[in-house]
Amino acid sequence: MKKLFVGGVLCLLTHSALAISNIENERPNLPEEGFSGAVKIGLNGKTGNQKEQSYAGGAKIIYRADDEIFMALFDREYGTKLDKKTTDNSFIHTRWIHLLNEKWAAETFAQWEEDEFDNLTSRVLAGGGARYLVSQQQDVYSFAVGFGAFREVEKQNLISYQETNRLWRINTYYTYKYQLNNQVTLVNTTYAQPSTRDFGDYRLLFDLGLNVKLTNSLQLKVNYKLSYDSDPAKNLLVSPPIDNYKTNTQYETALAYQF
Repeated sequence: MKKLFVGGVLCLLTHSALAISNIENERPNLPEEGFSGAVKIGLNGKTGNQKEQSYAGGAKIIYRADDEIFMALFDREYGTKLDKKTTDNSFIHTRWIHLLNEKWAAETFAQWEEDEFDNLTSRVLAGGGARYLVSQQQDVYSFAVGFGAFREVEKQNLISYQETNRLWRINTYYTYKYQLNNQVTLVNTTYAQPSTRDFGDYRLLFDLGLNVKLTNSLQLKVNYKLSYDSDPAKNLLVSPPIDNYKTNTQYETALAYQF
């Protein structure tokens, strides 16, 4: 039963320059004992009138010993347009998972990220929580919910001054995974992360992804993400003024090689 549980709940990151990072799409099915992992890469480019190029790369390492699972994830994005930098962000996430029974698991995690074009000098957080497997049919679908909290230290570069925020956030989410056939899997995850000191300060992320199995080792990943941050970076006293959008969307395509 614990093996079924792992397969259902370890579906945890396609990272992007959003206020919330989705770990769910990077949770594998039941990992073997010992080490496993994957690397992924995405490349885009244009020449001629619109000279544009961008790349995204990432890696994950998984180690399993019976009911203990450890994950480490890294993502990096960089892009230019007309030889001017337009994207520059990095992300590291580590997570420990302990399986309690066929329905419940306990988790702790730590994370660091930076994003120059979101005015984010750094965001460091650490926390934990519990996860409950609501329903599952092996090799068909799984539905799970999670809840917990984390401590966040966020430093923003607002040009004329640096702003540092330290607060606790509640972390709640659901994740649904459906295997359309032997090659294609649909994953949908939604997060909600309100501040404990002001519920009007909250973040949301809706993430819909398709994972297409090309070979036993190679996957094509396609994602659509919509995020909302009630309190984005803002400083109207500089030129040009900083007034980031509350709502952002993003499309992603990448190839992942599993080992």
